[in-house]
Amino acid sequence: MELKTLIRLGGFFKPYKFILLISIIASVLYGLFNAASLWIVGTLIANLFGSSTFDNYDIDSLIGKINYFFSNLISSGSQIEQLKMICIFLFITFLFKNIFYYINWVSVSYIQLNIIKNLRNKFYSKIQQFSLQFFDKNKTGEILSIMLNDINWIKVAFNKSLQVFINELISILILVYMLFLISPILTLLILCTVPISAFLILKISQSIKRKVKRASLKIADISSYAEEKIIGIKIVKAFNMAKNEISNFFNENHKFFQLEFRHQRLYGLTTPINDIIGVTLGVFLLWYGGQEVLIYNKMSSDDFMRFIIFLFAMLQPARKLGNSIATIQTGLASAERLFEMTDQPFTKLNEENLGRINGFKKKIQIKNLNFSYSKNSKNILSNINLTIKKGEKVALVGSSGSGKTTLTSLLLRFYNYNNGDITIDDKSYNEINTKSVRNLIGLVTQEPILFNDTIKNNITYGSENIKDKQIEEAAKIAKIDDFISSLDLKYETIIGERGSLLSGGQKQRLSIARAIIKNPPILVFDEATSSLDSQSEKKVQEAIDNLVKDRTVIMIAHRLTTIKNVDKIVVLEEGSIKEIGSHEELLNKNGYYSKLYNIQFRENNE
Repeated sequence: MELKTLIRLGGFFKPYKFILLISIIASVLYGLFNAASLWIVGTLIANLFGSSTFDNYDIDSLIGKINYFFSNLISSGSQIEQLKMICIFLFITFLFKNIFYYINWVSVSYIQLNIIKNLRNKFYSKIQQFSLQFFDKNKTGEILSIMLNDINWIKVAFNKSLQVFINELISILILVYMLFLISPILTLLILCTVPISAFLILKISQSIKRKVKRASLKIADISSYAEEKIIGIKIVKAFNMAKNEISNFFNENHKFFQLEFRHQRLYGLTTPINDIIGVTLGVFLLWYGGQEVLIYNKMSSDDFMRFIIFLFAMLQPARKLGNSIATIQTGLASAERLFEMTDQPFTKLNEENLGRINGFKKKIQIKNLNFSYSKNSKNILSNINLTIKKGEKVALVGSSGSGKTTLTSLLLRFYNYNNGDITIDDKSYNEINTKSVRNLIGLVTQEPILFNDTIKNNITYGSENIKDKQIEEAAKIAKIDDFISSLDLKYETIIGERGSLLSGGQKQRLSIARAIIKNPPILVFDEATSSLDSQSEKKVQEAIDNLVKDRTVIMIAHRLTTIKNVDKIVVLEEGSIKEIGSHEELLNKNGYYSKLYNIQFRENNE
């Protein structure tokens, strides 16, 4: 699983191969100048203590050639002259070392920030392509948690690991090579401790990954919980549940704290483990190497001094490398969550090769249609057969759960039906690009869906190249122009989240203006007036009457008074069509519709 996730993340590097190459070259040069600066520091110390730095070396060996190079570079004059040249070249090596470090840092930062941007873009694009079944099965808070929290964890992992792996790993390899040149035996002793350190870090990292995944799931739950209660804040306050909700949130947040604290406790172990192993190794090498110099004369004091300098210079990048392995596990856990979400089988089919329909001329036909939300669940709609002619006004009637909203959702192709077919002008939905179908249909929902944007942008949402005069005309038809004109910023007024600064009637008339701007030949209404007061209902009904002229209308009716004059009433019960006819025809049948009518009106003297 980890390897598969790493390979998928690695695919995001492809567009930045050239920049990655630059960063690697800069990292190699940084490592070489770093090694050179350390060598010069060792030379400086030896010079200060009067040690013969360049004498008695085998010129044929690599280490002898390095010393010969520095001998010529620094000159063989007096010690003060050598000190002067050492200081000059020490400054030069540190200058170039840091120049290449900065080049590496900028190039790696450019890559990692672009990858995070692309991951977030791809994730958002992917969820926009999912069918509504995806959103039925996944909580909004969880989706947002992945897009914000998990992708941010991946960013943290990149920040702390990509830089380390490109920069520090190359530095470690160069430093190990230098150590090997000075003393192969001591270097092999050092390398023997690597498997121990790697094993401990790997075990800790795997545990960190598990805990991060649990923490990610918990923060998703918290996000969903908070979002739900904030949206429903009126009910929370109306039922005096604020204290309970605060207590519940505190409990959930405490559980998240415990998960995060366990993660941080483990993560904090990586540095002490590396340091303890490092200092143990350092003490051992000081003792062993000191005997090699002082007792057995197998190593010069200069070499031993350089060996210790290179060794301790290597400990810091080694520590960073160990920490980055733990951080990578955090990023991998988040990446797995992200890919698990995007790999869900709810993506729309590729419709590039499907035909388009550019207008509505004759009729919509629903033939033997069956639908369920999942393979193993009961059918929501069963054997639906219905013809809706151009220009007809059709009402869908039935008790809650009878399948009215599901049927309109299928007309808008929010879901793929199981079997049967829907055709428009004798063209099957399966042969038509979904986008072209939705271009023909305007939707006005019972609860208006508006965005935290200007009135103008909400009205023109989904439409392009709309002139101001058209917007104003749509507002007049929707009976909302007087209200907009009374505002200081008029059409540039921000309406708040979900249109919170508007009344229910104003929101509904604004959504009707949006449908007018779209100018579709087919309109779908989910009873647009059922939740309004009588005054607002009257204005909205007038706006609807203006909108439906010369259009095919399919409306879900909760108040049967609004459908007396429609051409056809379709009565649904438990997902099947029970009756079809006009208002008078269905009353005369004295069937299911008549029963609904009597319950709703005659018992209330209407």
